[in-house]
Amino acid sequence: MEVLNLLLVAFLAFIGYGIVKLIIFNFPSKLCPPVLPAYIPFLGHIIGFGIHPRLFMIEAKKKLGGVFTLNMLGKRVTFVADPELHDLFFKPRNEILSPREPYAFMIPVFGEGVAYGATYSRMREQLNFLAEELSIAKFRNFVPAIQAETRRYMQENFKGNEGEINLLDHMSAMIINTACQCLFGPDLRQRLDAKRFAFLLAEMEGSLIAPAVFLPWLGYIPTYAAYKRNKARNELQETLGAIVEARRKEDAQGSVDTKRSDLLNGLMSAVYRDGTPMSLHEVCGMIIAAMFAGQHTSTITTSWTLLHLMQPNNKKYLEAHRKEAAEFPANIDYDIVMEQMPFTEKCARESIRRAPPLVVLMRECKVEHKIGEYVLPAGDVIACSAMLNHCDEKYFPDHRKWDPERTVDPNAAVGFGAGVHKCMGEKFGLLQVKTIIFTLLREFDFEPLGPLPEPDYHTMVVGPSRDQSKVKYVRRSR
Repeated sequence: MEVLNLLLVAFLAFIGYGIVKLIIFNFPSKLCPPVLPAYIPFLGHIIGFGIHPRLFMIEAKKKLGGVFTLNMLGKRVTFVADPELHDLFFKPRNEILSPREPYAFMIPVFGEGVAYGATYSRMREQLNFLAEELSIAKFRNFVPAIQAETRRYMQENFKGNEGEINLLDHMSAMIINTACQCLFGPDLRQRLDAKRFAFLLAEMEGSLIAPAVFLPWLGYIPTYAAYKRNKARNELQETLGAIVEARRKEDAQGSVDTKRSDLLNGLMSAVYRDGTPMSLHEVCGMIIAAMFAGQHTSTITTSWTLLHLMQPNNKKYLEAHRKEAAEFPANIDYDIVMEQMPFTEKCARESIRRAPPLVVLMRECKVEHKIGEYVLPAGDVIACSAMLNHCDEKYFPDHRKWDPERTVDPNAAVGFGAGVHKCMGEKFGLLQVKTIIFTLLREFDFEPLGPLPEPDYHTMVVGPSRDQSKVKYVRRSR
């Protein structure tokens, strides 16, 4: 009986603590941004936000203005929803607005000591290593490889003159194929084919759950999903280890095949400023990080762009793309893709504008931080959502309309981030997406088998709903 009484007291104290925290949240200081009142202890707004984040954020902005605070599993999260204030989110250094704490839920996937699991200085060096490998000079040889992989995939999977496919699934496979070929070289493709690579990434992604964004310790609970994540990561590291050892052996023997410039080679050769080389654990983690950052976003952007271009009410845009593409031969190069295909790029960017893959970007305030007329206390989370900000009618009139010809204010469009935190994979992603779209639409027409899909808000990275992404392909006559 005494134990039961103690448990009851503990339970009541726990509930009381939650209620007190909720009251404190609902009545912030005058310097803090306005809050959307929360009524559920511990959960706050997480349920309403999770059901339909875009509409939930739009309603909050209507009520509270361009800067407002939500309660997410007990954490204060302030949204910068006024494009004129974007710089105050994107420009500060990591020591002021830190990404490490909000993204700590990724550490079990990337690995301890990698990216968000490393110190600021070590993380900065790791990202610099990655940026050096994602340079324009290295991209120049990628277009033929992307086209070759795309054509090989079409030949193997688009049988006959017409058929039905799930566009999202096929674009995912195509993005993995082309990224593996461009970034990791043929030896990785031989030891770990693209399908296996995609499977391992999916196993690791399957361990991620939305609440862990605000409660990172959930990722360390020994669940079956965590077991599969760890097993997948270990397999990938073992495969990379074998490739690294084989390459080092070839180097020692002076093999003619050792002049490689792929991402794996660059990372395995990277040395920190203190003279320490990157470990195999760190190399594996950075490759996982690069694939996580790019695979979903490129898949989703390619899928949305094709889905919009095939809509009957967008025929003029498809014709504009075909007119642009008709100016070039079947085999294109870097300069054509990145310098001479502006309309195709507008289509891709408008897809990202209308339906950004990432719901929200977050940082933790390490010190007090002023946003407009408000002051955020240290420890608060500050967020910027392209999904919300791209709905601002002042900057994007008729914001749900897909219109690649719209005039875009570069300060308002933050699909690739901005400032020092701008996405380092932006150019590679656009190169990949534009080359695949050019190559696909040269060979096939696509027809929707239903209405334009709705975004799937139940995934960590938001794309078109998979069960609505079936389309018909028709081989074009020559």
